[in-house]
Amino acid sequence: MVGRHSAKDTAKLIDEVARGDRLLEDIKDPQLRETVRLALRLHKDPYTAPDARTRSRIRARVLFGLHPHNATLVDRLAIAFELLGRPTPYAMRALAVGLVIVAIGASTAVVSSGTVADDALYSVKTTSEQMRLALATSPEDRAVVELSIAEHRLAEATALATLGDEDNAIVATSEYGEHMANAAAELAQVETLQPETATLVVQLQQRIDEHRATAAAVVARLADDPNRASAAAALSAVAARGAPAAGLSPAAAIAQDAADTADEAASLAERMAIPAPTTDARPSSSGADRDVTSQTGSATPRGGEAATNDSARGQNERVSKKERAAESARKAADEAKASAKKAKEGSRRTPSPTPRHR
Repeated sequence: MVGRHSAKDTAKLIDEVARGDRLLEDIKDPQLRETVRLALRLHKDPYTAPDARTRSRIRARVLFGLHPHNATLVDRLAIAFELLGRPTPYAMRALAVGLVIVAIGASTAVVSSGTVADDALYSVKTTSEQMRLALATSPEDRAVVELSIAEHRLAEATALATLGDEDNAIVATSEYGEHMANAAAELAQVETLQPETATLVVQLQQRIDEHRATAAAVVARLADDPNRASAAAALSAVAARGAPAAGLSPAAAIAQDAADTADEAASLAERMAIPAPTTDARPSSSGADRDVTSQTGSATPRGGEAATNDSARGQNERVSKKERAAESARKAADEAKASAKKAKEGSRRTPSPTPRHR
């Protein structure tokens, strides 16, 4: 009987019949044989899922209740981190991280392009400019990059002069002359060797004329404002047109003119850095006044001494800032002079061909 067999023996018997090691008809006990048969039948015919029509109806009802929406930034970041977390090859992970870094760097460079001196991202701007110069291989490419940097410096000088920051405006003006001289010096090396370079020199001169017009307009606009008149004087070096140098090629003449612009701005910075003479003329005091002073201990109250010290400290800070500006402007002017000399030497090494006489 079934009761005589344990659950373990019944399970073993079911397993043997399922494997085919034993026939169901070989089981003598009818109740045990029926138990095994039911167990095998349940094994072959498990609980079935809904039919196709029911599944289609459920699916349509669920999809009808959904309201799709565009992926948000959080969703995109989650997907990106999920993809990076998968066991992808390390090269693909490095490429993805590199693309993210490049995107962040590019966006930072774009944001920093409009910065001026003393801004937080100004160092990013100057670093990107040096990278562009390092990637430029031909003289023409370097000249284009130098022209772009020079125009950035002119925009900075205009913005700083409008803000009344005369020191940084003068430095930016001197650096404008430096980079313009560098651009002209690059073109002077191949000016007469490559015909297309002459076109670039003409275009460079046209851009300089536009720069002069822009600087002259800013000077005229700020000259009437007493708070910005001295800052506008920094742009006067750009607005003024120098006398054309004789005996120089067009590119060398542009370099010399740019060097003169930088030198004029540096000279202005140096004149402004000279501290104004201070007069310490005190009226003579009478004997009675001296007696009162000796009795009270001091003629000047302590508050007046503190105010005088603060005023002197502020004056020293302004002088030191002007001195730093003068040093930076003079350094840029010296670089511009070196580029002008390089342009002259380059034009001598590549003399222009003699014209044919008809």
